[in-house]
Amino acid sequence: MFWRSLTCLIFGIATQVSAQQVLDDSDQVNFQDWQLDCVADVSGEDICQLSQAAGIGDDDGSVFLLNISKGEDGRESFAVITVPLGVYLAPGVELRVDNRRPFRVLYEICDVQACYAGFEMSDQVLSAFRRGLDARFRVWVGREQAVEFPVSLRGFSAAWRAYEGRS
Repeated sequence: MFWRSLTCLIFGIATQVSAQQVLDDSDQVNFQDWQLDCVADVSGEDICQLSQAAGIGDDDGSVFLLNISKGEDGRESFAVITVPLGVYLAPGVELRVDNRRPFRVLYEICDVQACYAGFEMSDQVLSAFRRGLDARFRVWVGREQAVEFPVSLRGFSAAWRAYEGRS
């Protein structure tokens, strides 16, 4: 079930909905550091995702993307982490919210553009995101070398409420 939902997210929503499914009715709203993007499909239903991009240090180039979207069944939400090719896959991605205990997210797939790791937005993760100020995603670029991508959680609660109301 998780694999089907993640595949749907990666090849559907996370890489944008195909032009055949999208009407001209699209909406983009910013909630501090979070962006909510919604498009209407041919049936008029909103397809929404929350996202935030990050780079390394002061570099303008975004090399890390976090998307949150509904799974196939439309009930649970899943997050997909997108990182560039060439990362060291074995340790996965380490996610830490503020100073809480980190948890590991395993990579699911790489394609010709990037590598993807996904996790369910469980009550525990959602609660941490709502209460937290900052999240850090540690990605290994070698056996002994890691880089951290900062993700601000400012505006997440308001963005989540809007996302839940539209999805």
